[in-house]
Amino acid sequence: MTPAAAPPRWPRYAAWLLALPLLMPAAFLAAGFAEIDAALWAHLSRHLLPQALANTLTLAALLAAFVLVPGLGFAWASARYDYPGRRVLDWALVLPLAIPGYVVAFVYVGLLDYAGPVQSAWRSWFGATASLPNGRGVVGAALMLALVLYPYVYLLARAAFVRQGSVAMDAARSLGHGPLAAFFRGVLPLTRPAWVAGLTLAVLEALADFGAVSILGVDTLTTTIYRTWFGLYSLPTAAQLAFGLLALVALVLLLERLARGRARFAERSLRPQPRRPLRGWRGWTVSALATGVVLLGFVVPLWRLATWAWSVRGGLPVVGQAALNTLALGALATALVLAVALLFALLARRAPGDRGVAAASFVVNLGYAVPGTVLAVGAMVWLVRAEGWLAGLAGVQWALSSSLLAVLFALSARFLRVGHGAVESAFATLRPSLLETARSLAVPAWRRFTGIVLPLLRPGLVAGALLVLVEVMKELPATLMLRPFGWDTLAIRIYAYAAEGLWMEAAWPALLLSLVGLLPVWWLVRQQR
Repeated sequence: MTPAAAPPRWPRYAAWLLALPLLMPAAFLAAGFAEIDAALWAHLSRHLLPQALANTLTLAALLAAFVLVPGLGFAWASARYDYPGRRVLDWALVLPLAIPGYVVAFVYVGLLDYAGPVQSAWRSWFGATASLPNGRGVVGAALMLALVLYPYVYLLARAAFVRQGSVAMDAARSLGHGPLAAFFRGVLPLTRPAWVAGLTLAVLEALADFGAVSILGVDTLTTTIYRTWFGLYSLPTAAQLAFGLLALVALVLLLERLARGRARFAERSLRPQPRRPLRGWRGWTVSALATGVVLLGFVVPLWRLATWAWSVRGGLPVVGQAALNTLALGALATALVLAVALLFALLARRAPGDRGVAAASFVVNLGYAVPGTVLAVGAMVWLVRAEGWLAGLAGVQWALSSSLLAVLFALSARFLRVGHGAVESAFATLRPSLLETARSLAVPAWRRFTGIVLPLLRPGLVAGALLVLVEVMKELPATLMLRPFGWDTLAIRIYAYAAEGLWMEAAWPALLLSLVGLLPVWWLVRQQR
């Protein structure tokens, strides 16, 4: 018997060749500790870091609680019960994902401002000295971010609750537990991998947030990194802080792994799970609570943006160049992400089961968990070093760190996971027999790919392109920190206006960005149906 041919090694080398540039920022962040400014670190340790670290940890803890309650509650109500308005609220509860957290932050700061409509109405009702919280601070930041991040928990938990059926609930009830105890002791442990994954995504987004906490006046590690680089003019120290935030992200991922334990996603129930009617005051209470969350997280921000935008109707041409810059950056980054994701997917199929290819793919997909500020600092440190090397080799000064290339690199590294997931999902829909038939044709490989495989992948690639495009357009810190001077996007224009308290001027770019953000939400709703 002829021994089976060993799998080719070149896909492994090619995969790591693709992954190497994306690993360089992290490597240079670690190497940054070779140059330590003791005086600056003493200043940071005394005046900035303790409060920033405390705020960061408090924000993450509060946000975890604020997203778990509505996320799990509405997911279980949707999967288990039929209450008034459920069909509409099932997809309406996903809509807050369309609005960036920094947009919700400045909308509510404007609404809750002393001269804003809410505080003015409150004083007219209860007297001139009456006031409401202004929404600033760590608690306000956690609440506002939770309004747009709870759908992560809701979507993943709801899918798991539907999959596991009534098995867990019935098993727990048969042991004598009441409905509430059965939910906590039976349903939640069984579906833990799903809702823990959603919770981790939300917490990572909170750790990475820069725009909302800046607008709300909350000092966190992300704002401290930005201030150290652009206020204290120390890129090496900013890199050291960024490495610390990266270590915190790694700790969150480790905690997620430990929380999941050996659990696996539940198998689909073999019998249907009929929803139980929830009538009377209980059903209307669930409906009212869900409607209230949708109003606060989507309707009120969009309504306020629309009214502000209408009051400055001449502001649309002002953001025209920023909109064009945003589209151009989004298109370039999307094309780059999908190209790299396609290469990884093809290498994985050229060498199925190769651990080297799988490891390279896993490493580059971790970029989505890395905050934009960390990627920006790492990319800048690496590109500055690369400029020095190229100048020494070729005698030519390349302006890599001050060009759009730096922004494209950071955005591609951050959102490659989104494109890779979409490409892998598209490949999963192809029958293996079809791919084998394509290989048997006596035509060049590139003709087989472009003529047969690529057309079949097109729907999945379009969906992936849409998801990447919107993520790139909404990204703030990496674009803000790496962009060429004077090169604004919609997100940067929103941040600049909001930082000055110019809510009306910020309305047009925020409204445009939020409406574009509805596209992937619409796609998610279609997938859920």
